[in-house]
Amino acid sequence: MEQISINLTLEEVNTILESLGRLPYTEVFQLIHKVKAQAEAQVQANEIRRQEQNPSVAQANLEVLV
Repeated sequence: MEQISINLTLEEVNTILESLGRLPYTEVFQLIHKVKAQAEAQVQANEIRRQEQNPSVAQANLEVLV
């Protein structure tokens, strides 16, 4: 099956997931899990990039948690 990439905001992805949640679970659960997995991986990667670009903020956040 041919794959495509779509760029959406986190808010848009959440709206799509909410909409899919209104459909019968057996019809959409695999799609919901796939979207969530890809979105979570990208959000984590973006956070790591932000921390690498500004390590002082990452260190300050770490100190607050400790």
